[in-house]
Amino acid sequence: MRTDKQVSEEAANQLGDVLEKFSEDVAKDAISLASENGYQTVKPEHIRTALNQYKNRDIQQSFF
Repeated sequence: MRTDKQVSEEAANQLGDVLEKFSEDVAKDAISLASENGYQTVKPEHIRTALNQYKNRDIQQSFF
């Protein structure tokens, strides 16, 4: 999708930082879920479950 809108370098960097932190947190949660269920390998369902845990959290407070 192309638009005439632009994103500042600072905003792009901040988004990158937030996404990196979020993905690290999801990965940690997925690893914990896999381990709790006796798996050594993280499966897609562990990722989905970890992501579902974030649906009701206040993302802004968690990552800024």
